[in-house]
Amino acid sequence: MTLTKEQAMFTSDTAKYKIIGICTSCVQSDYVREIVSSISRKGVKEGYKVLLFNTFCDLYHNSSYNHGEASIFDLINYDILHVLIIMPEAIKRDSISNEISKRAHEHGVPVICVDSTMDNCCSVTFNYSDVFEKIVRHVIEFHGCRRVNFIAGVKGNAFSEERIEAYKKVLAENSIEFEPERLGYGDFWDMPTKGVLQKFLESSLEFPQAIICANDAMAITACSILRERGIKVPEDVIVTGFDGIELEQYNSPRLTTAAVDNDVLGEKIINAIDHMMNGVPLPEKIEVSYTMRISQSCGCKKIDPREVGDKILELYHRMNNSDGHEQHMFSYLAKTVECHTVEEMAKVMARSGDYYSWVCTNSDFLSNTRQRERFNNSFTKQMRVFMQTFDNKYKTGEVFDTKDLLPDMEQVLGRHNCLMFSPLHFQDEVIGYAANSYSPIYFLFQNTRRFINNTNQIMESFKNRQRLERANAELARIHMLDPMTGIYNRRGFYKNVRKLISKAEKQGVGVWVFSIDMDNLKKINDLYGHNEGDKAIKAVASLMTKCTAEGGICSRFGGDEFVAVIAETDGADSFYEKVFRSIAEYNRRSKSPYDVSISCGYKAGKPKTLKEIDDLMKASDREMYTQKRKHHSRRD
Repeated sequence: MTLTKEQAMFTSDTAKYKIIGICTSCVQSDYVREIVSSISRKGVKEGYKVLLFNTFCDLYHNSSYNHGEASIFDLINYDILHVLIIMPEAIKRDSISNEISKRAHEHGVPVICVDSTMDNCCSVTFNYSDVFEKIVRHVIEFHGCRRVNFIAGVKGNAFSEERIEAYKKVLAENSIEFEPERLGYGDFWDMPTKGVLQKFLESSLEFPQAIICANDAMAITACSILRERGIKVPEDVIVTGFDGIELEQYNSPRLTTAAVDNDVLGEKIINAIDHMMNGVPLPEKIEVSYTMRISQSCGCKKIDPREVGDKILELYHRMNNSDGHEQHMFSYLAKTVECHTVEEMAKVMARSGDYYSWVCTNSDFLSNTRQRERFNNSFTKQMRVFMQTFDNKYKTGEVFDTKDLLPDMEQVLGRHNCLMFSPLHFQDEVIGYAANSYSPIYFLFQNTRRFINNTNQIMESFKNRQRLERANAELARIHMLDPMTGIYNRRGFYKNVRKLISKAEKQGVGVWVFSIDMDNLKKINDLYGHNEGDKAIKAVASLMTKCTAEGGICSRFGGDEFVAVIAETDGADSFYEKVFRSIAEYNRRSKSPYDVSISCGYKAGKPKTLKEIDDLMKASDREMYTQKRKHHSRRD
């Protein structure tokens, strides 16, 4: 498996970046975190940049929420990757893992599959059976146990069945008869394991000398149940586990178990990538063996009370940190409820997330209409930075091409070695994504998960509030508009004229108030119908609006009555002449069997109140009626 094309590279002034992509789920879990951190540590040491695409839950269930989570894999720009690592066992949905692999191959990107096998991929597999057999031999052959019970995982599961066979094999080789009653299925977790322990305790068979468990979670549960019954481990019964999960470190006694050496795992993967970069094809398979860890639960190591105390103290600090961050998130949630603008939201968000982080939204996130053209289905062609934190500062609003992943990506990669991208969504509606820089040595992914989960809710709530505010504003606007003409009605006039007279007062100028009345509207309605009458009304409204200077107000008070207010500096004669000129031009171009005409009166003043505006309107009305009488007398 070799590079089939020249992979694109980001270039800075000092380096060309070799980029590894990792696709996984649940990086906050012990198992995934250790693998990702190991690859990242070794990769950074060898000069690689790591882009981690992660969902904070596995994608086993085909739910709307998981569809939203899976959107993060649509963000991948394969043209910038040199190799892609996929963790199907963490993702737990083969169709998604296969689609990622397919896209990578279409772009000529080699794929490494960790803890599973996939077509056309270099598969990194773990050798479980050999070391599990060693644990069974240690219990039977080193400790001399003859009555050995076994708690398996899920019945029919390949890993579980493989470990059962290793158990039976060692029994047979040591002339110990397999007794079915000594085998139970704990399904790899605590609740079924409790039932299995109960069955063992109630069995008519002689009590076991050892209980071998197919994983650590079941072994820890077994120790707990035995302790509740007053049965000591390892004095009364040996218990062993498998997997080396982090929780095992806090169990007393510490388990004899087996675990992968993650440093070896990372080293083997990066070495293979290095060889590939130098033209050597990736191997079809990389095997990593588990290592047996002999400890206290079999009696080989003594239980040190000081170690227990240290672990309790460490656990306390972790719980305290988690509780503190949870309180921080409650505060984050509460503060965002009071935010009404993107700027306000970004400021609160910047104080709540990781030190270097980005929240990027689809460019249509706050729009009422969805853009049709998307980047790989889930994202708009361009993204908007909702919030970016850096050096105790933040910014918002920058727009960039989605294929770049982040604005100024060259500079970002020049400064950061490892970046994680996580989905932002509400159910299956994609909002965008979050990104943050992480340390491959130590990073609290659980805190990031909590921040992302809260941000999902916050962003959806903010979007709904924004839409509601816009809807209310539109409703208020509609209530202030004349439905026929689209200009202000009486209510809209009085609400907006306050602003105009306040502005004029600050500038030390007055206003002109125009009273305009259509001539012969009744005659048009009677002779040509109300549709023609409405047409004439709309024409007058449109012409008045075009002739009104910016900042002026046009309104229809009802029927054929109109009012306009402009700043004194705009000139009454100019407005008056423009309106009559526009009407004359309209009549010249119109094919209507009638002419539109108006009567107009106007007065100037420096009103400070609505009553004073009304007084000016009455005065302009009197002038308008004087002109209307002249128009009638000329027609007569």
